[in-house]
Amino acid sequence: FFSSSPQGTMIRGQTLRIVQLVARAPGAAAGAPRSRLFLQGRHGGFSTLSAGLQGKVDAFKRDIEKHLPANGKDVVFATAWLATDNVFVALMREHFPEVLNGMNLVAIDTLHLFPETLVCAKEVQEKYGKPALWKMPQDVSTREEFELKWGDVEDMDSADFDYVSKVEPFQRALAECNKDILITGRRMDQAAQRITLDVWEDGKRTLNPMADFSWSDIIAYVDAKGVPINRGHNYAFRCSAPIEATKRHLPDLPWTKVDLGKPFWKVTEAELKGSPPATITYVFKSFGDTHTTVPVEPHESERAGRFVRQAKTECGIHTRTTSAGAPHGGGLVDLIVKDAAEAKSLVSSAVKTIELNERQACDVFCLVNGAFSPLQGFMDETAYDAVVKGMRLPEKQLFGLPVTLDLADVSGIKTGDKLLLRWAGEDVAVLEASSIWKPNKVVEAKECYGTSSLEHPTVHSLIAEQGAYYVGGKLHGIKSPAFKYPTQTPAEVRANLPSGKDVVAFQNRNPIHRAHFELLKCAQRDVDNSILLVHPTCGPTQPGDIDGLVRIDTYEALRKETEQEFPMFRWAYLPYSMKMAGPREAIQHMIIRKNFGATHFIIGRDMAGTKSTITGDDFYGAYDAQETGKKFSGELGMTVTHYENMVYVGPEEGY
Repeated sequence: FFSSSPQGTMIRGQTLRIVQLVARAPGAAAGAPRSRLFLQGRHGGFSTLSAGLQGKVDAFKRDIEKHLPANGKDVVFATAWLATDNVFVALMREHFPEVLNGMNLVAIDTLHLFPETLVCAKEVQEKYGKPALWKMPQDVSTREEFELKWGDVEDMDSADFDYVSKVEPFQRALAECNKDILITGRRMDQAAQRITLDVWEDGKRTLNPMADFSWSDIIAYVDAKGVPINRGHNYAFRCSAPIEATKRHLPDLPWTKVDLGKPFWKVTEAELKGSPPATITYVFKSFGDTHTTVPVEPHESERAGRFVRQAKTECGIHTRTTSAGAPHGGGLVDLIVKDAAEAKSLVSSAVKTIELNERQACDVFCLVNGAFSPLQGFMDETAYDAVVKGMRLPEKQLFGLPVTLDLADVSGIKTGDKLLLRWAGEDVAVLEASSIWKPNKVVEAKECYGTSSLEHPTVHSLIAEQGAYYVGGKLHGIKSPAFKYPTQTPAEVRANLPSGKDVVAFQNRNPIHRAHFELLKCAQRDVDNSILLVHPTCGPTQPGDIDGLVRIDTYEALRKETEQEFPMFRWAYLPYSMKMAGPREAIQHMIIRKNFGATHFIIGRDMAGTKSTITGDDFYGAYDAQETGKKFSGELGMTVTHYENMVYVGPEEGY
């Protein structure tokens, strides 16, 4: 086990020096020292850990024992070969070798990684004896092939690159691994959006065992245990003046790149800055793709150098990876405040009360109960702009239409104020106003509805009737809004769905008729052994539509008439205000039904379509909604079950 050398002692191939630390026991005489021996590795770190770090390692061990099966079966760890990821693998090899052996280590080669990242990956796999399951973008294996298929990354939409290079390959890997539990290397100190990161996310079945570790904990463990890390940490970029972060990925910048010979955190400030001292020095604290990752100042967060030139702050693997039946964004949002004292405090802290109309109350229902997951409240201006212009949230998740609270007057309301929202005489939510603005509704209409014509009934309402201002912010649910018809939340519907079965959702804003029902029977037969979720919208629609309560009467009559013959049908009613936005509303409905547990979604002819109030001409093509739904079905993990038309052709063949 031990062997001698002039430089020190060899232990399993690593050169170490025996270091004696001398300390006096409390009250001992000056001449009565106690000594303790430590083994110091070639990286200069001690193999023992500080009490604080050892405490976090102990908590890590408890979390692994609590949440992971002993054989590692159906467990997936997503690694980007970052320092935290590599420390996780090292911890697992030391403390849970059988779990590590049985679990899956998944890595994505986007074909745009740093060369040093691939070297680091090889070292980690070899040192800990754990090969990774590698995936690349579909049907390509080199950067040249990638560019032939999708073009240069600088010309691609960032959401498209994110999906084809990371999300889609990762989803393939999860399916291949039969993933039950996903492990990430995310930590709370990495960025503001991770500040409340839970170690165990039950709704997502995701374990974040490194959540409580800090950057200093990670590098201390790296140094103490000789964990392989990216050699890019050794580089310093010395400049005479600051360089804008959005330009630090460019070639031929006015800086001097220096190899320090060791990680930047192990050198002195003088060694880092050089001689004469550089005005500013950048280092790599994290590594992603070469075109979106830049060096930062040593005191900055690891995430400060990631996703530059992009609005998003998270990798799509964490925000866009999905599977059939999973909520949009990974977890079902529940904004209802459970503590009565906290709810009372929120209500009393409100500076103004807003009486909601039915359309707004429907939005509050969908927000507080998670039908609009992953939204945590009414969209702020940044999210609104992103959805209006690109049909995506800032983190690049699809979202069909903006969800906003419109007010005619915002005088006396300022950012940071809490607003009490009331509906039908009850307190339903408190809104923390983080964004107040006057939108360009003509742009909103053109982008979301495909027209700014007031002949479109919803565009007319948007511009001529709804409030001129929007207020966005986090929502705290006090009580789920109640309506004159029975409603079920996504959690309640999900609880009534049998596990392991596909769920086909049907959306309709009209009274149900015979052709509708025949379509339902057809869809349920086409998707083998499935459940059919009949889920009509019952809120406001367009002028001239039949009242929601009357529509529900038709569904209730049919439910009672058919429940014995069709036990595989489930019925629920959704408070949602139709926008008649055609293709983009089809995406909105797919997301809502995904949050209710559906795996398939029926899109019929002219879904969410409308006509000119003057000429009667259609605003959308008969199958525009179907085509849009099919285009994004893979990304949403929702299969579009489409039917061009359902007609009666006589008593022999029926519908």
